[in-house]
Amino acid sequence: MDEDAVDALLAPYRHAVADGLKQVKEKNNKLSEVAYEYVVGGGKMLRPSIVLLSCEAVSGSYQKAVPIALAYELAHAASLTQDDIIDNSPTRHNKSTAHTKHGVTTAILISDMLIFEIFEQLSRYANVDLSKKRLAVLIQYVAKAAKETAEGEFLEMRLSKKREPSVDDYLELAGLKTGALFGAAAASGGIVGGANQSIVKDLHEFGRNLGISFQMMDDVLDITGKSEEMGKPMLKDIQNNVANIVIIHALLHADPKTRSLIRSLMTKSTYGLVDMVELLGVLDDLGSVEYAANLCRKHAAMARDGLRHLPESDSKRILEQLTGWLDARRR
Repeated sequence: MDEDAVDALLAPYRHAVADGLKQVKEKNNKLSEVAYEYVVGGGKMLRPSIVLLSCEAVSGSYQKAVPIALAYELAHAASLTQDDIIDNSPTRHNKSTAHTKHGVTTAILISDMLIFEIFEQLSRYANVDLSKKRLAVLIQYVAKAAKETAEGEFLEMRLSKKREPSVDDYLELAGLKTGALFGAAAASGGIVGGANQSIVKDLHEFGRNLGISFQMMDDVLDITGKSEEMGKPMLKDIQNNVANIVIIHALLHADPKTRSLIRSLMTKSTYGLVDMVELLGVLDDLGSVEYAANLCRKHAAMARDGLRHLPESDSKRILEQLTGWLDARRR
């Protein structure tokens, strides 16, 4: 499945999220207007779309899930704003990042405002037929995912200082940094849709494994993709010495001379075409890109398995197709 096909499948859900997010801009203050451009600044709105699709898959409609879908998009936007400051990334989705355009102080305030807006979205469930118990569980999922995402960012910084992180280190990182929000988003859609505890748990596993798979494919594309397609500078993760599954595999399987070459390339402040060709050649010889792609496919299959108990529907089929799209991104 190509990018255009995914865009077409997600279009109704993205439009619902975009319409809901307009209220952030309409709060009639300057900070809200500035923040708005970073919640609708690009990307496929995967997390909120998964919320809506999960709710629709268990109940036949996504309307109840709109507030919590907005909450997850706000959380994601806030985490990206902070991530860009930490990584000193100049662009995202081919646009200047918040700290590049407005300065670090304003970027931090934007992130704060997006986080506090999450609570306002959750308060909308006072006007929706949702039991106190389900609302409590919903809030618990949001809070836990936010904490785990922060923990993932912290672990990433720690692993950047570790000389040879393991695959297990990486899986823990990916499960926290990316899997947490995806998993909670899918589970939350099930909660507001009235799913039983077993289905909610299955949806959480679906989302968590989809998020891990998504992170792995991003790692592959950071090395093999094109800057204009990714919307950010290529090899940025390697420059920041961020744990990347492709590089982790290469360092674990390279001989001392090749390992030294990889490390020397990782310490360069800029990359030329020759450097990229050399690095890709080394990684290809070690089978590291294919290893990462296979691991991505494994977690995509685990994600699909989490959907097995859902009734057949268009929503379920779209969720299943999302797991196949990840592998198609690298081709």
